[in-house]
Amino acid sequence: MKNIIGKIRTIKESKKLVSEMGRKLQGINRSEEQLIPYINKPGIVISFDDSFRINHWYDYGIGKKQGYKDLFGFFDVKVTFNINAYHHYENQRELNQSEIDMLLELQANGHEIAHHGYRHRNAVEYSKTHGLNFWIENDIIPLFEWMEQQKHSITGEHFKNPVSYAYPGSKYNNETNGALIPRFYKIVRGYIQEDNLISMQHTGFSPSICIDKNVFPNVKLIKPALNYAKLTGKNLVLMCHSILPKKLNWDEFGWGINSKEAGMYRVSPKDIEYIIKEAKKIGLEFYTMAEAAGIATFIDPNLEKAIRNRLHLKNKWIYINDLINIKELDFEGMSISNLAGIEYFINLEKLNLKNNNILDKRLLNKLKNIKELDI
Repeated sequence: MKNIIGKIRTIKESKKLVSEMGRKLQGINRSEEQLIPYINKPGIVISFDDSFRINHWYDYGIGKKQGYKDLFGFFDVKVTFNINAYHHYENQRELNQSEIDMLLELQANGHEIAHHGYRHRNAVEYSKTHGLNFWIENDIIPLFEWMEQQKHSITGEHFKNPVSYAYPGSKYNNETNGALIPRFYKIVRGYIQEDNLISMQHTGFSPSICIDKNVFPNVKLIKPALNYAKLTGKNLVLMCHSILPKKLNWDEFGWGINSKEAGMYRVSPKDIEYIIKEAKKIGLEFYTMAEAAGIATFIDPNLEKAIRNRLHLKNKWIYINDLINIKELDFEGMSISNLAGIEYFINLEKLNLKNNNILDKRLLNKLKNIKELDI
């Protein structure tokens, strides 16, 4: 009964929030909207929790399941996947190499792999019982160490340094926030709070709206929130868990009595596609949580290495603010094949990319100030 009441309360909170956003829209003068450089444009962050759902993300998100398309690749959208090192079920086993490979392939496609706790522990309850430091030492630091040890079985690629954290069960308080920021992360994600929007390069706590079907039954109700983000110039953060079709066979999960419970927390591929299309229709950008926090991410390791070397950036994160005012770059002969991330250089005037193997040059169209391009 407690879970049912909690669910109803959450649905009411979500409906109330988007309804309030719709009401606020009436007071915004649409003529005040201005052209804003890419990285400062209002946008949307879609994040997924629990890495034991990796097969769902992989099958229905990037279209590995027959009959489904690569939602994110097709629409050129980056999202954030928040992971644990251990499965919720199956005797709480550690993620296997196949699952690690899938996560690293998502990262190689430009998505952010972020933290969700080493063993998915409730931050508030665990720290209250064992102490704040014990929680950090047993559910935060071990995930950093675990991720550092993993690599793709074929490519040898490693996980990037995590920028963001999503609270398991969205349970947090001021003490847990203070323990995580800025020591470990730039941004941590919780649940509904005020108008649920964050500004660009936001540091600290970030609220979110859960779009799982059992919490947000009618995805079309998200439109006022999208419009509100657009017209206020801020970012909207959405969170969910599995990507699964509306009609499915629960036995396919293979988790026994836990299958149906876990499957309740899902959003369908069609609903994700609806959100993406509606957001693109009004010109919202798509960011990862890292980008929303002002951290640049790159797919091509050679491009990232070239940027670090040429700009003498030694920090573990590359700050977007360090890139936006650069006017000239020479990346000739750097074995670069993917330009994802070049769009951060919004004031770039001169760019040399000769003697590289760049197949897709569309991102260069976002460099509005370019005057001299060698490629």
